[in-house]
Amino acid sequence: MHDLDVRPGLLTVWRPAPAGPHATPWIPDPRPASYLQEAHIREARITGPGPRPPSWLATVFELPGELNAGALERALLGWIDRHESLRSRLLPPGGPGAGPRGGRVSRATLRAGTVAMLRTVVGDFPSGDELSHRIEALFDQETDPLTWPSFVFATVGHSDTRSTTLYVGFDHSNVDGYSIFLIAHEIRELYAAALRGRPAELAEVGSFLDFAGSERAGAALVHSEHEAVAGWRDFVATNGGELPGFPAPPATPASGTGVVGDGTGQSPGHGHVGAQAQAGGCEWLLDAQGAQAFQDACARNGGNFFSGVLACLAIVAHENTGQRQFRAIAPFHTRTDPQWAQSVGWYVGLAPVGFAVRGTDAFRDVMAEAGLALKRAKPLATVPLPRITELLGMPLEPRFMVSYMDIRRTPGAEQWGEWRAFALRSRRIHPHEVFLWIMRSRHGVYLSFRYPDSEGIRTAVPRYIEQTGWLMEQIANEGSEDCRGKESATC
Repeated sequence: MHDLDVRPGLLTVWRPAPAGPHATPWIPDPRPASYLQEAHIREARITGPGPRPPSWLATVFELPGELNAGALERALLGWIDRHESLRSRLLPPGGPGAGPRGGRVSRATLRAGTVAMLRTVVGDFPSGDELSHRIEALFDQETDPLTWPSFVFATVGHSDTRSTTLYVGFDHSNVDGYSIFLIAHEIRELYAAALRGRPAELAEVGSFLDFAGSERAGAALVHSEHEAVAGWRDFVATNGGELPGFPAPPATPASGTGVVGDGTGQSPGHGHVGAQAQAGGCEWLLDAQGAQAFQDACARNGGNFFSGVLACLAIVAHENTGQRQFRAIAPFHTRTDPQWAQSVGWYVGLAPVGFAVRGTDAFRDVMAEAGLALKRAKPLATVPLPRITELLGMPLEPRFMVSYMDIRRTPGAEQWGEWRAFALRSRRIHPHEVFLWIMRSRHGVYLSFRYPDSEGIRTAVPRYIEQTGWLMEQIANEGSEDCRGKESATC
């Protein structure tokens, strides 16, 4: 939120609520939580008393003209009806209203058409900064994964431009990153349809609840010798029994072994959970022309965009640390059936990515290694990480993650600039997570990131990103087969 230019105006909060003729509209639902949802709910429940650390994702975009509140209410309710997962709540084991499913998280669901919308006018905010803090606090407080709804809407009316900004925030259990990029197009289309009294022009979508059930059924067939389990086991074994951390230079404080630690001397990921505020930001790496040039250079050398990005990250890591293996965790989407393509939910699997990088390797050689690593990794992401941890009998906590998403063909992408559409995420407290999200949009490539705001790391991570961006720019500009790192190479 602090990176967003929040325009002042009249704030109204829109909260979904159960409605209908029945005193208890919630219907017990036998479909299980997904593995990621269940792990998320369990983690939220054990954080102890007091406010839980926020874990929300959000989007913001503008609606044209003076707001028609009735049309927007119909649009929001229609959107909730469209995505069944937004009408479903998850109940922790033994919690109030939980079903008889032993130690499992249970589910209850509202029928379509049984959700109402409650509106609260908060007041006029003449200061954008004050409004920004108020909206962030709203998302922090009202996206609790243990309650329903764990999502909330807010509008800000701007009298000077006769326009309205819509903010939509969700706990992560409801959505993945790609879902966030679907929202502006769908709600704007539903709003336009409500204004004009016509059906919305949106394709039918599948329900994430059905996906979660099929995921559970498939994961139940995975055994300890399954190729995915074996792949994770080998990866962990070659990394000292834990998942890899950020490749920080050896002299970085709180790293010690060249990866981000927690400053306690205890190995990250093995039971210690420290309180460390995270910093982060968003940096443009390439404009649209540069992104196309980078893709062309990668293709000429036998790779693709993501393998090229990983090669650049690996080359810079090697030059900074001397490490001859690049290791990270990468998310892959699990929208394997057309019915899930535009469905709102948490369609993500994680997989380990590791490959060699040597000082004598050309860019094309490192990219070839990265491409093979991605090919090996993708099948591993079909088994949810919590299921992997069950079968391995050890905790696996991602510490260094690299995500890539091409959002150029997402519905509405060509209008995001006109709509002033942005994606947001909550602040985070974690002692050793360094997460990088590389996004390719119609305007180019940008990298969103976060890291522990501790001595050394707050310098090492931005420098690493700067060096990687420089190398990508050189490859895009000159297209050589032999691009090296920032200090020594010419392309």
